[in-house]
Amino acid sequence: MNNNIRFGYAEGSGSFHWLQLILAASILWLSAAALASDKQPNPTPFPTPSIAFTPTSTGTAAPNSTVNDNGGQVFNVKTYGAVGDGSTDDTAAIRSAITAASATGGTVSFPPGVFVLPSLLTCKSLNKVSFQGSGKSTTILKSAIPVSFPPRNGGPIMLSFFNCANFSIRDITFDNNNIITALRSCMVSFSGSTNFMVSNCAFINAKHFILSIQSSSRFWVKDNYLNCTELDGRVFTGAIMLFDNISKTSDGQIVNNEIIGAGSGGRGVDIVWEHNRITNFGFGAGIFSGHDGVGFGTHNWTIIGNSITGGQPARDGCGFYPKGIEVYAPGTKIIGNKCYNNSGSGIVFGGRNSIVANNSCFNNGRSDNKCSGIVATYVPPNIDPSNSTVTGNICRNIGAGFQHYGFSYEWGNLSGFEKAKVASAGSGVGVATSGLHFSGNDFSGNLLGEMKRMLPPGKGQH
Repeated sequence: MNNNIRFGYAEGSGSFHWLQLILAASILWLSAAALASDKQPNPTPFPTPSIAFTPTSTGTAAPNSTVNDNGGQVFNVKTYGAVGDGSTDDTAAIRSAITAASATGGTVSFPPGVFVLPSLLTCKSLNKVSFQGSGKSTTILKSAIPVSFPPRNGGPIMLSFFNCANFSIRDITFDNNNIITALRSCMVSFSGSTNFMVSNCAFINAKHFILSIQSSSRFWVKDNYLNCTELDGRVFTGAIMLFDNISKTSDGQIVNNEIIGAGSGGRGVDIVWEHNRITNFGFGAGIFSGHDGVGFGTHNWTIIGNSITGGQPARDGCGFYPKGIEVYAPGTKIIGNKCYNNSGSGIVFGGRNSIVANNSCFNNGRSDNKCSGIVATYVPPNIDPSNSTVTGNICRNIGAGFQHYGFSYEWGNLSGFEKAKVASAGSGVGVATSGLHFSGNDFSGNLLGEMKRMLPPGKGQH
């Protein structure tokens, strides 16, 4: 079995247990903290790397306003004593502005400045209270090392929303300041919340998770820049993480974000990942999902038009290289993505009734692991790509790439009983079980061949 098949996020496999522990610990802490605290792409050329984002703070505070264009009140944090000079602790002043806004609803406004936060800002049961900066290059919320221990009840969360509705965060940079605390967590957390948007923000100098969205619905994460500086194959980092620890996470739109140094994914229903650019990540996959057999379910994902590249040549905690897309949600549509130059395979899927169409997978893998452009993987009982359609994809090497196959069927970590059960099904039953439909794919130009199929023990391979 190829290295690229065992997956660190496949809950049905033994290799997932380490990640369950990591996620479970983070979820429990995040929840406690919130409660306790106040068309197919053209294969060439490849995308040009974007210019690195460097926030600065210029200008002076905008005049105070009392009413915004939508009729809600505006609560300028400087009116409540915030300084924004990059050194003064502005936590209490910003908290006062949030408290004032919670009474009537409205906008907590941040003029230009660097607002230092040694303490957690928690928003509980708020409705129609939004956060608006003057622009992500001029309004910066910067984490600071607390003077007391434990720091923020254990981790560098800057802003936490619990049971909130109808709000947005716009035009702000959140700077984690490369702080690592004893219990690693996220920068901004949403739990049990609905109908919210995070847009045109930057999240920089992160060391673990950036956005954590738990048991929430109807949300948009769009047009943001997210940069994690913890590039270590044995340390799991996540830019946008979805959890369902209390209830179902659903109806999420994650669109047009630039993500550097971390993958994104998790568990949820009706989740859309569209036109995101993900680069230089060191663990797992650029976009990943669980399967429908854990928690409140994971199905009906749409992954369309994303560019995922630069999965690092560093093995993760289970010994595997990062892949472009790795999704086990039934009913998933993986369409028009470009996955290239990742050290694992381009696309790995294992959900029934999925569509994998018009994707471009180039130069994935390394000389020491026989990776493929697209992989259908089977780990019973929940990871099964049966009755899926694979059409219009181009998977090959360009130049001196190491991609070994255009497409492969694989089977994952089966127990002895499961292997016997699959083997007893009879000759011709493949790892990807039944009903895979192929049309119009180009799997030529790979190191070892176009397609590879691995059968259970005793049935041979072809």
